Amino acid sequence: MTDPLTIAITGATGFLGGHLVAQARSAGHRVRALSRKPVNTDSNQDIVWITGALNEQAALEALVTGADIVVHAAGAIKALSRFEFFQINKGGTEAVVRAACAQGVKSFVLISSLAAREPTLSPYAASKRAAELVVDDHAGQLNSIILRPPAIYGPGDEETMGLFQMAVNGFMLAPGHSSARLSLVHVSDVASAILACCEQPQSEVLFEIDDGKADGYQWRELADAAGLCVGRPIKFAHLASTVVWIMGFLGTSKGLLTRSPAMLTLAKVPELRHRDWVANAKCPSGWTPKWSLKDGFKDAIDWYSSQNVLKRYF
Repeated sequence: MTDPLTIAITGATGFLGGHLVAQARSAGHRVRALSRKPVNTDSNQDIVWITGALNEQAALEALVTGADIVVHAAGAIKALSRFEFFQINKGGTEAVVRAACAQGVKSFVLISSLAAREPTLSPYAASKRAAELVVDDHAGQLNSIILRPPAIYGPGDEETMGLFQMAVNGFMLAPGHSSARLSLVHVSDVASAILACCEQPQSEVLFEIDDGKADGYQWRELADAAGLCVGRPIKFAHLASTVVWIMGFLGTSKGLLTRSPAMLTLAKVPELRHRDWVANAKCPSGWTPKWSLKDGFKDAIDWYSSQNVLKRYF
């Protein structure tokens, strides 16, 4: 058991952030957490909620005051424009880094993305790489670690729910290329990797983590695993490139009309069609993944089922 730390966390109310807060508190650490809306506090003294956003410097400085380490987990995974991606992912990182430096915090963990490895593929990927460069630029002031998870799934995630929604209906349509391989990781493993970076000295600055499957998965393997978890065979097909581009056009058009960003857009298609999203599995010291794909998918499906959000139509 390490000595308790005070950990300042952005994105604390999000999918990953919520799991991270829970694990940090369970490990005995004190948490200072940022929320855009006021949060009903409880009687526990191990968490302090700060109301504010990434563009509010006073709130960020209040967040990091007295912190031993800052974990910047907030960011945009979908946006209406390249400008918006950079405003949130790069600009938000700049603001949090400035606050940490102003308050004398020496340790910083940036939750990036495996997409940052290929910044030319999409505005999202470029903005995440730009955020990493912000952290690199402050290497003289901060002891920083950059964590690049691949696709994260697990209880509470809205973005991967579509995969399981298809599975319960007995089919899966994969947007990726037939030869593509990709890594995945359960959200609880990402949270525990972040805590390992907080609790133990690390010999590296950059980590790409996964669930322990060295060469990742083909989309067909994901379909089979999901089918086993829902107890039915899966009819599987790769979507043709043209179809994916049409879906991207429709997603972009709908987003512009409704002013609500879609996950699948024209800008996202090159990222989805990229053939190598396998993490290099350079793990932080003191951490190993616990969740296999089979157990992780079952955990996710059990949660979705408990929330009654998976609908069976076929």
